[in-house]
Amino acid sequence: MIRLTRRWKELVGGESGQGLVLAAAAMVAIVGVASLVIDAGGLLQQRRELQSAADAAALAGVRGLPWSPSEAISDAEEWAAKNGIAPDELESVEVGTTYDTNDTLTVTVRRDVPFLFGRIVGVDGDTVRATATARVGSPGMLAGLRPFGVLESAIHYGAVTTLKYDANNVTSGNFGPLAIDGTGSSVYKDTIEYGSETALCSQAMPYCPDPSVSTEVSTEPGGSVGPTRQGVRTLLNNTGPDCDEFSEVMVPDDSTEDPEDYLLTDRCNPFQASPPSDSQRVIIAPVIDQLCNGSCDVTILYFAMFFLEDLPHCTGNACEVQGRFVKANVDVGGLVAAYNPNTGLVMWRLVQ
Repeated sequence: MIRLTRRWKELVGGESGQGLVLAAAAMVAIVGVASLVIDAGGLLQQRRELQSAADAAALAGVRGLPWSPSEAISDAEEWAAKNGIAPDELESVEVGTTYDTNDTLTVTVRRDVPFLFGRIVGVDGDTVRATATARVGSPGMLAGLRPFGVLESAIHYGAVTTLKYDANNVTSGNFGPLAIDGTGSSVYKDTIEYGSETALCSQAMPYCPDPSVSTEVSTEPGGSVGPTRQGVRTLLNNTGPDCDEFSEVMVPDDSTEDPEDYLLTDRCNPFQASPPSDSQRVIIAPVIDQLCNGSCDVTILYFAMFFLEDLPHCTGNACEVQGRFVKANVDVGGLVAAYNPNTGLVMWRLVQ
């Protein structure tokens, strides 16, 4: 210890004072590094908090679009405040147009962050900003579809509707399934049970972002009664008792102007990642431009949501799939395209 003390005195006590200068310079460097580490870390933490608040505000506000821009702005401001954004930190909430009028909401927040150590070197603080953009629209590209092609004229929201007719009633609809994942009855049955592994674009997309993804799919000849019965019954049997009624799966959406709009309950929502859904009755079907006898290529216009009822007419060589087309506001995991009021299927998504 005595030796260390003597050495220190030798360093700082010389006539030139070089040791003292070096020690002072070292202290400045240490303080500078500390200010960078601590203050930069504080900036990053504030940036994360601001981004989370902006994301929450944008997602809350976009639910009012495109019907009520003023309500969308008000909701975004309310949720920004709930997430710790002071009035003077909310820089802007703007409604804009991307694919359709008033389909995009952008929230920008800012915060002045004081530095702890930076003041020692003359830097009092910095300003951080975060921006979130959310868009409302209709799904333009999806996987997980069920292989039931339906004409737009067959969609009647709310009423029990036949999604797939059988061969005994060909004049009323299409008794040929869609070959989304390939041909053959076993592939068709698997696609009913598990959803398609193939992503498809619809004409709702201004352009399909993946050139390998098609807007067309082929139909298959024949009624495929057996695979239809097996596939649909698997979905019905795998649905829990708390999610097998329409009123248990769907609740009215009070945020829109349409009394027929619904929201999927969290417990019965098969499109969310977690928790696991207890319902397999909610499916997405392609809406196609034409029907045909035999095999032909059809164009997907958009996608529609369908709630499967029981199979009251599915015996012998006949099997008709019945249920209700639903106007629903839910993120089904696809790419958002222009809002299409005909689909009844609305999704909100952060796009920036």
